[in-house]
Amino acid sequence: MPTFFVPPENTRMEQKASAKLIEMTDLQWEFFFTCWKYNLEFWRSGSRSNLKFTAGAPIYYSLLGKKLFGNAIKYPLLRFAGVPDWLLRKRLYLDFTGYKRNPRGLEQFPGEIVPGFQSVRDKGLNMIDASV
Repeated sequence: MPTFFVPPENTRMEQKASAKLIEMTDLQWEFFFTCWKYNLEFWRSGSRSNLKFTAGAPIYYSLLGKKLFGNAIKYPLLRFAGVPDWLLRKRLYLDFTGYKRNPRGLEQFPGEIVPGFQSVRDKGLNMIDASV
């Protein structure tokens, strides 16, 4: 599985090839644009920039996107632009029909999240202290 889009330096993935936009599959395009849409909703929910993306996505596809990437980006880009999922569900892999998203994001968790493990500070690393 290629990384999107730059292999992490100083890791085992450094020698692996990164994903190329021209080689992305339909499912990868759908994943890419769905993540981008959710990211915009999270950071700029209800702002004018969302309107710019909604209006700009079909214009981009008709003027340049189709020439560069073919039909593979058409329906993922329409989802990104805000076309309802019930219109696109036969054309996309991910079907979100019936799932309502909260435009304000996730609800705050009312309780406390308690880890199921001991921290290193509590137990230590069982190492010899060489500073003495």
